[in-house]
Amino acid sequence: MRFEELFGEAAWVQADAPCVSPEFRAVFDAEAGEAAQITVCGLGFFELFLNGRRVSDDLFVPANSHYHAYADCFCAKEFGEEMTSRIYAVRYDLSAFLQDGENELTVAVGPGWYFRYGACRLCFRITLPGREIVSGRSVGWRPGTMTAYELTHGETHDFTLPVQPWRDVTCAELPDTDYQLQDCPADRVIRSVVPRQIAETPTEIFYDVGENLTGRPVLRCAEAGAQIAVRTGEAFDAETCSLPERRAHKQVCSFRCDGTAREYYPRFTWCAGQYFAVRKPARMTRFDEIHADVPVTSAFRSSSAQLNWFYDAFVRTQLSNMHAGIPSDCPHLERRGYTGDGQLVCEAAMLLLDSRTFYRKWMRDVSDCQDRKSGHVQYTAPYVRSGGGPGGWGCAIVEVPYVYYKVFGDAGPFRTYYPQMLRWFDYLNDHSENDLVVRDQPEQWCLGEWCVPGQKQIDGIPIPNPFVNTYFFIRSIDRLLEMAPVIGSVAQIPALRELRARKAKALVDAYFDPETGDFAADGNGANAFALDVGLGDERTLRNLVAHVRALDCVHTGIFGTDVVPRILFENGFADLAYRFLTFRKQPSFGYMRACGATTLWEEWNDPRSMSHPMFGAAVRYLFQYILGVRQTKDSCGFAKVVIDPADIPDLTAAQGRLMTVRGTIAVDLCRKSGTLKIQLPHGIEAVCRQDGADVPLHAGVNIVPLHSAHDFFS
Repeated sequence: MRFEELFGEAAWVQADAPCVSPEFRAVFDAEAGEAAQITVCGLGFFELFLNGRRVSDDLFVPANSHYHAYADCFCAKEFGEEMTSRIYAVRYDLSAFLQDGENELTVAVGPGWYFRYGACRLCFRITLPGREIVSGRSVGWRPGTMTAYELTHGETHDFTLPVQPWRDVTCAELPDTDYQLQDCPADRVIRSVVPRQIAETPTEIFYDVGENLTGRPVLRCAEAGAQIAVRTGEAFDAETCSLPERRAHKQVCSFRCDGTAREYYPRFTWCAGQYFAVRKPARMTRFDEIHADVPVTSAFRSSSAQLNWFYDAFVRTQLSNMHAGIPSDCPHLERRGYTGDGQLVCEAAMLLLDSRTFYRKWMRDVSDCQDRKSGHVQYTAPYVRSGGGPGGWGCAIVEVPYVYYKVFGDAGPFRTYYPQMLRWFDYLNDHSENDLVVRDQPEQWCLGEWCVPGQKQIDGIPIPNPFVNTYFFIRSIDRLLEMAPVIGSVAQIPALRELRARKAKALVDAYFDPETGDFAADGNGANAFALDVGLGDERTLRNLVAHVRALDCVHTGIFGTDVVPRILFENGFADLAYRFLTFRKQPSFGYMRACGATTLWEEWNDPRSMSHPMFGAAVRYLFQYILGVRQTKDSCGFAKVVIDPADIPDLTAAQGRLMTVRGTIAVDLCRKSGTLKIQLPHGIEAVCRQDGADVPLHAGVNIVPLHSAHDFFS
């Protein structure tokens, strides 16, 4: 969309002098209650007020994006890459806020993610009956209370500064970019938690909110001139009465108090953690949990406390990593939309959360950040220079639209990005040797697997990087072969089949041991990767099963932890997959839980971050295999469903529900009653698989007896 379509004759304005966080002001005449709306964008984040009243509860708007080209963009400087850019605007109804006569519009703007691009700026267009008010030189500005800002570290405010008079703005250059109304959910205060005081020193009071969350600690202090602060951490050391530095991530927000009965909290960033150290004489009165307004549309409970924890921990971790329109790797240290983490957990997030519009926006980011010349897909979207690899990261351009189609029944994004997927395949071929993907851009990482137990090296882990990257290439080809007829693009099918055959042969030639049946000695679950793309023989599966049976802890990285249990479930080893997910010895999910974790860690051992969703991709198997809610291969949007719960002797009960695009599917399995209760919405074809036969199901509640020949729990 062109700028004029959204903003008409408005101009971008900014402060005429350096300012961390300016406030802007416009005055206009109106009548109370007349129809009025505003289209507005403040870069990076903004808050909007009319006549002193906040217009919306939205936080951290507009959504983060690759706003426009900027001078220090690494991929442009080093490789000459060209990406598409986009700026989002939001639109609000002002009618209820108008008063007769003079009306005062004020907008506070903070740097947000725009800090790489330049100074904060503002643009708006107010439409009233027969007239418009637009941003331009008539807008005034003055400094706000913020004196220092770092997105991942915190804010500094001084409320004792004298209020300055309004000054003239300067008009900024019109960015060369696409414009669009924000169509994904904004961040909001989801709930407020009362903190529990756990310790005190002569200078600080320590609080615990009970869970690892994201949001804002709210302080009170009535002492004029007091310099107060709050530090946030993911852990608390009771012996030293401190927040360990490795778990605090330099998150500090400071305030100089003016003596009024006000609340003090960060305005244009969020804090991530469970523990808070508040400098006296301030007190922490509450914690406002903040993330994208994405409701949880699922539930899961079972007789396994470990599986219950896994579900809860994933949901909490994923929500903590949904801010400003992107799914991030962590909510504190980096906050970036890594394509690796994003593609890995997208299906779990789409199934468990009302995240359809959220991911529709992020697919746009992935598309925007692909190099239009070489086809290279970045490791993060929106683009920030980061580490990653071509397979588990770049293949997000295929995987996320594919999963979106399967979950929501909407092939539109896949059709839109299909030419870019083919261009990505060209890039992978250009960076292959002997049909194995072996390199990425110069000076860039070329990861395969990541965060295997005890190691995080770029090279030298048991499962080879080219093996993993070529696996992802083959899997992406399979996605295109499945989707090409759906979107009416069948011309490429013969070439794609030939390409797949070559890549599969390359994996076999390079990594298959004909003496043992293993791929890459089954390092970090390599056999499961091969089996997932139809390679190997009966020994490959047998060796994988024997390998996992001999373990008492997890041996896989972020991708293998997803692939291994799925292959076990698919091949009739549900009890072993269950054991894999419920290991207790370090490293394992059980060990995380035993350490008191409420969110998933970045690494199996001594994690730097304790809120990383990437290891949680397998949470979807609680629904797809343990409860048995799966689509048939030819289904999308849950049009055709098979209810086929796994046979797990150690699990005595499990129940859960998913809100699909066709309605709620709920399953309740109970060993004591010997029944399987299935609730289905109208408009789907569904069967329950029992004793090798498919029993038709109907809309509403179905009660199916657990037959002795297929007793799921005994």
